[in-house]
This record gives sequence, structure tokens and C-alpha cells, in this order.
Amino acid sequence: MEMLRTLASLFFCVYFVHSSPLESSIGARMEITENEVKTVTFNFTETDRPVKIIVRSSDTFIFSVIEGSRHNITNGESGNFTAYIRGEFLGRAEVHVFVNKLFKGTQLSNAIQGASDNESWYITENPVDVVVKRAESPLSTVFTSIVIVLVCLANIAMGCKTDLKEVKRTLKRPVAPITGLVSQFTLMPLISLGVGYFLGLDAALWFGFFAMGSSPGGAASNIYCYLLDGDVSLSVTMTFISTLASLALIPAWIYSVGINVIYKDIEISIPFVNIITSLVGLIIPVGIGILIQIKKPNWARFIEKLVRPITVLFIILVFTIGVYANLYVFELLTPLTLLAGALIPYCGFAFGALVAFITKHDRQRILTIAIETGIQNTGISIVMLQLSLPTPDSDIGMVAPIVCSIFTPIPMVIAITAYEIKKRCFKKKEVATGEKLKGLDGGEKSEKLGVEGLSYQPVSEKGSDSETETCKKHEKKGI
Repeated sequence: MEMLRTLASLFFCVYFVHSSPLESSIGARMEITENEVKTVTFNFTETDRPVKIIVRSSDTFIFSVIEGSRHNITNGESGNFTAYIRGEFLGRAEVHVFVNKLFKGTQLSNAIQGASDNESWYITENPVDVVVKRAESPLSTVFTSIVIVLVCLANIAMGCKTDLKEVKRTLKRPVAPITGLVSQFTLMPLISLGVGYFLGLDAALWFGFFAMGSSPGGAASNIYCYLLDGDVSLSVTMTFISTLASLALIPAWIYSVGINVIYKDIEISIPFVNIITSLVGLIIPVGIGILIQIKKPNWARFIEKLVRPITVLFIILVFTIGVYANLYVFELLTPLTLLAGALIPYCGFAFGALVAFITKHDRQRILTIAIETGIQNTGISIVMLQLSLPTPDSDIGMVAPIVCSIFTPIPMVIAITAYEIKKRCFKKKEVATGEKLKGLDGGEKSEKLGVEGLSYQPVSEKGSDSETETCKKHEKKGI
């Protein structure tokens, strides 16, 4: 009888008011939005001794217990008690229940803040997993919709400027495209995975950086290659190939690594059908662009000109409406998040160049492969995260591509500025040298040399005009 009483001494059965609990590997699960208040009710069986109970949040930044955090249960009492929790910020945390008596299913815990140091406190098993979601915002929905439209337009423009003959010609010497493809879909996912691991990022944020690192094919890379005198044909070919390859390789990385490494301790449903559907929806415009190029070349030339305006518009959109609609992003801009946003593209540039150098490519192709490796498709990663992941992971993960898009252009702008200055300096030197040579052509220099009337004309393969006329005069005189 005593054994039965001990086994039934304090067994907590959790249920929720106004919510639908879902089974989880770590216990029950409830959802709540920011600033929303919900109740959590605990049932307990008859106890054989008085018990003090404290209900706490594992992370008060995510949610807080605003009422019902302390309860006293007398000897022989049974029933329930309620705690009120309020969502503070999007994320995941747990409701922990501490008791001052050792019962079956409890573990010794360190002294908790506000409790007596003279008592030993024990934490109960199976904490409640609380997911705090961001309140729905019409402006956020509008932002996501505009991003989808701009990404589709950018992909149509990319298809219009993708010359299939040029792609075929480039693929006839496939070493460079294969090197680039390996760099894009092997180096970048591993770099983003390693950065998230070593910086100890939250799972959702880590997944966002990983999704960004697995999404190559940014249209801006073609512009940068053009401005830096890279191999534009190779750049366009790599962008085209990576866009098509992403249909299979992005889900493969997410399925193999996203679930088994990043989310190994958290049960989350990643709808792969949605991921593939969103990728197909973003790749179809590329085919439309190629079809326009074949059937309506004049239309294609006009649409090509839209690439730069769309890129500029996208950047403006992200830093205006995007920022205003997603002000929560600033709460997540910790030093580690900013460091990760800089490390991932910069390591991509460096390792992409290194791989191209090892495989013995020339300067133009090393530059192109480095740019194509480091620059990711921000639009695709944002759309994929928003349409494919449940909240709050989709909202937290979206911070990653935004942060990367802030840091990625910095070295490109510096390189383009330095390159333009260098070109202009060389032009000035060439002009100065030309003026010196011009001074030698019958000017003051020739007078100082004491050679009057001597002038130099450009000499063709058959001789200059002056030399030809002189020879004719000599022939007439019989010289």
C-alpha cells in the first residue's frame, strides 16, 4: 500500500485551455502569439506530504509567467492549479515546474532564483514546450508577396539573357562550370553549417543561414563579374546551372543535414512538398525567359535591361518596407548573428577562389568562380523560408539572408571602386606617355635635337605615306 502511495505521490498531467496540444519528443506543446496571455493548468494526485511548487519560464525573453508562479499543496490534497503565461518574443522555450520534495519522475535542480537556499528543489519531467509566434501583419504579407513577384521577374530576366548557345559553348570545356558547381553546392552549405555550429546559433537562425548557404545563383553576380572584367559567359552559365540544380540539391541538403543535424533536438515538421513547389515556382520563370529569348528576341533585350533596376528595387525594398515590416529583426542582430552574416559570404569568396586556383584556372575564371560561390540567391532563400517552415522558425530564419545581403556587397563595392581607380590611373599614364611621344614629333624636342622638318608618321606594313612619296621621287630622279 505504501508503495502504491509513493508511485502516485505527485504525477503531473498537463492540459491547455484555449489551445490544441501537440505531442512532442520532449513533452506537450502549445502555441501562443506575442503579447497573448494563455493559461496552463496542471492536475495533481493526492500527496502524502505538503509540497511547494514554483512554475518558471526557461527563457523569460520568449515568454514569462505573469501569474500563478507559486502554489502550496497540503497533505492529502488533490486537484489542479493554473499558471498564466504571456508571449514576449518569437521563439521556443519551456514551462518548468519545480517542487521541494523528491518524488518519482523528478530530478535534483540547482537552487532557483527567489527560492529558499535552505531547501532542495527538484524539476519534474516532461516540460511544456511553448512556441511563441509573431502576430500576423498585413504589411509583412505584402512584403513577402512583393519579394516573390520581384524574384520571379528577376528569374525571367535571367532567362532572357541566358544565351543557350553560349552556355553550350562554355559546357564544351566543363572544368570551370563543374568547379563552380562543386564550390556552390558543397563548399557553401558546409561553410554555413560550420559557422552556425561553431558560433552556437539558435536552431532556427542556424537553419536560416544554412538555407542561405544552400541557395546559390544570385543575379547580382553577373553584374559584378561584368564590372570587374570577369568571365561573364561562365558567370551566366554557372547561374543558370545552379538555378536548375537547386531544385534537387537544396531539398537534399535540407533533408539530410537540416533534420539530422540542425533540428536533431527539436521536433519540427519541414514540408518538403512546399519546398519543392516553391523552388519549381521560382525556376519556371527562367524557362519563360528563355522561351521569350527564342521567340521574341526584341522583348528579351528589353527585359534584360530590367535586371539592374529589379536588383536595386529589391535592395531598397528590403531596407525600407522589409525592415519596417520586420522590426523584430533588430532584436536578433546580436554580434554573433552579424559575424555569421559576414563570415559566410566572405569565406565563400575566399574558398571559391582557392578551389579555382588549385584547379589551375586563369585570373578571369578564378574571379568569376569566387564571385559565383560567395554570392547567394537572397530572394529564393527568403521565399523558401517563408513558405516552407512553420512559425516562428520561418520568421527567425529570415534574419539570416537579410544579414548576409547587408555584408555581401561590401567587398564587391570596394573591389569595383579599386578596379575603376586603377583603370583610370593607367589611362592617365598612357595619355601622359602619348603626349611625351607626341612632343617628339617635330615639336620643341625635335628642334632641340637639331633635326629640322623631321616628322614621324604611323607606319603600316607597306610603309608610311611619306616614305612611299619619297621613294617615288627618288625613282623619277633615277636614284
